[in-house]
Amino acid sequence: MNPRDIENPVALVVNSHHAVRRALCERIRSSFANFRLREAASVQDALCILEAEHVDIVVLDGEASGIDALRGTRAILERSPKASVVLMSAVTEPACRSAASRAGAMAFVSKRAVGTELMKVLETITRPSDDGSSGPRR
Repeated sequence: MNPRDIENPVALVVNSHHAVRRALCERIRSSFANFRLREAASVQDALCILEAEHVDIVVLDGEASGIDALRGTRAILERSPKASVVLMSAVTEPACRSAASRAGAMAFVSKRAVGTELMKVLETITRPSDDGSSGPRR
């Protein structure tokens, strides 16, 4: 994962379950007051948002995205190549993590540890690198 300095990142949370999506947004908001949050119920909805506005981070629920999570990751990155995709999944086998990385996901987060693991990943993505410079976006 390559961190970079993003002062007020725009994060897009993609999850088909409204209550889960809202809970994730609230958790992120409580940990990162500077984040501007957007929501999408599907990858298709996310692609429409990405067409209209800049997004720094996409938090994608692999099981509730409406299409295969790897295809969804690729589609998001085709539309917004500089975005960081964080893929969440209940499936945590090494092969799945490797496939997510090959598809372009910057990070893979287990749903079992989403409360703590996701916040650590978001912190890593948005903080400046040790030398004070911004890390590369990809």
